[in-house]
Amino acid sequence: NRRTLGIGVTNLAYYLAKNNAKYSDGSGNDLVHKTFEALQYYSLKASNKLAVEFGACPLFSETQYAQGILPVDSYKKDIDDFCNTKLELDWDSLRKDIKATGLRNSTLTALMPCESSSQISNSTNGIEPPRGFVSIKQSKDGILKQVVPEYEKLHKKYELLWNIKDNEGYLQLCAIMQKFVDQSISTNTHYDPSKFEGNRVPMKLFLMDILKAYKYGIKTLYYHTTRDGASDDQNNTKPNDDDCEDGICKL
Repeated sequence: NRRTLGIGVTNLAYYLAKNNAKYSDGSGNDLVHKTFEALQYYSLKASNKLAVEFGACPLFSETQYAQGILPVDSYKKDIDDFCNTKLELDWDSLRKDIKATGLRNSTLTALMPCESSSQISNSTNGIEPPRGFVSIKQSKDGILKQVVPEYEKLHKKYELLWNIKDNEGYLQLCAIMQKFVDQSISTNTHYDPSKFEGNRVPMKLFLMDILKAYKYGIKTLYYHTTRDGASDDQNNTKPNDDDCEDGICKL
């Protein structure tokens, strides 16, 4: 009845690196804004075209889209403080088309971790920064070593997870994505205890990031990970698990 979809992305770290942009300093904000505007706009446009041909999904009338409300109408305006990129596509015409003929799908986009699919496509996981240039992953088919795309050309451009000083830049990028994505994002925050007195991450830092995510309009915080103190030696990396719980975050 709802014909829900969850179109996501993977390999964002590679996309940023090859465009000389980073997670941490705001240099990727404009790029991500333009990219995710196009992703959502053309996803909606395609669903609207299918609705014209085959009819809107049965429960379209129960969605905000039926009222002409698009994700760009309801995002948290706090995002404008760190990304004032203007919309480039004709959202008003799209809104009119959607109200007139509906959508074939009640939802279009969601951003998942992409752990399994990243192995097949040799991509960096979803929207996450890589923990190292080489990762060792374990699946039902065995153990494999995976190198970030175009390592020789771009290794100085990649921003590794534990080299990023805090979660601010990453949360900003997630907020920009959430401006367009109509479902949720598997947003993670990461903490390195060795950077803090007594090797303890202050509770107020966790709370600040949670409140900041809420302020920016991020719908979901997924994992709060801490660096476990294990060696970063790429030759002795422990295998990463193939799946997340119940397989719900597979692409």
